[in-house]
Amino acid sequence: MDRPNAASRVLIVDDMRINCMLLASLLQSHGVASDMAESGEECLALFKENEYDLILMDHRMPGIDGVDTLVRLKELFEENGREIPVVCHTTEAGRENVNLYKAAGFADVLFKPIDPRELYRMLKACLPEGAMTEEEDSGERDRQSAEVAKLPGSLRDVEGLNLKAGIDSCETAEDYLDALRIFAGSAMSKARDIENFCEKEDYDGLALKVHSVESMGRLIGAIELADEAAELEKAGKDKLTAVIKEKAPGFLAHYRSLHDRLKDI
Repeated sequence: MDRPNAASRVLIVDDMRINCMLLASLLQSHGVASDMAESGEECLALFKENEYDLILMDHRMPGIDGVDTLVRLKELFEENGREIPVVCHTTEAGRENVNLYKAAGFADVLFKPIDPRELYRMLKACLPEGAMTEEEDSGERDRQSAEVAKLPGSLRDVEGLNLKAGIDSCETAEDYLDALRIFAGSAMSKARDIENFCEKEDYDGLALKVHSVESMGRLIGAIELADEAAELEKAGKDKLTAVIKEKAPGFLAHYRSLHDRLKDI
C-alpha cells in the first residue's frame, strides 16, 4: 500500500467501524494518515504489509482481543528489529485497569469517546517530532457551538442526548449525524441479541454486546444509556444473574426508546 505525503501513518484497530472513521478524521485534522482494521487478525495482516509509527488498539474485540494482538505484535517487532508504540483505547469503565493495560505493554491508554485534546497529547508523545500539525486552540468553543447549531432542531428535544458531548466526540455535525444513524440502525437487532443472551444466560455474549452499546452511547452523548450498559456489562462479566434480571428490562426499554426518537434522522 502506498503511503501518501503524510509525515506519519497510524493503524487504527477497532471492531466498530464508526470508531475507526472518527479516529481517522481526528488524525487527518493533524495531518496524520491512517489505515483501519476491524479485528486483531486484520491488524496483524496490515502490519506485515505496511510501515506504521503508531497503533491505536481497541482493548475488547471479538476473536483476538487487544492484549492478545499486542502480544503477537511484539513478536513481529522483535523479528523486524523495530518496536513502535501501541496505545490502548477503551471505554470509561476501563479507567480502573490503566495499570493493567500498561503492564501488558501498552504505551498509553485513551478512553472512549476519544477526547481530541487527549488524542493530541498522546500523538505529541508517541509520534516522531514534526510528524503532525500543531493544535489550534483559538475559536474551538465557537466552532463547537456552530456545529451544534447545524444539527436538526428535533434533536434538542431528545431526552438523554447530550448534543455538545456528541459534537465533542465526533468533531462535526455531519459525522455526528452519521454516528446517530449507525446507532439507530443497529439498535433493534442489538436489543434482540441482548434479550436472547439474557434468556439463554449467555453472559459472556451479553457483556460483549452491551459493551458495544456503551461505546456507541458515549460516542453520541447518550451518557445515561452508556452508564446503564456499563453496569449491565459488569454484571454479565461477573455472572450476576439477579442483577441482570433486575437491570436488563429497564436498559432495553431505554435503548429502544432512544432508537424510536432517532430512527427518522
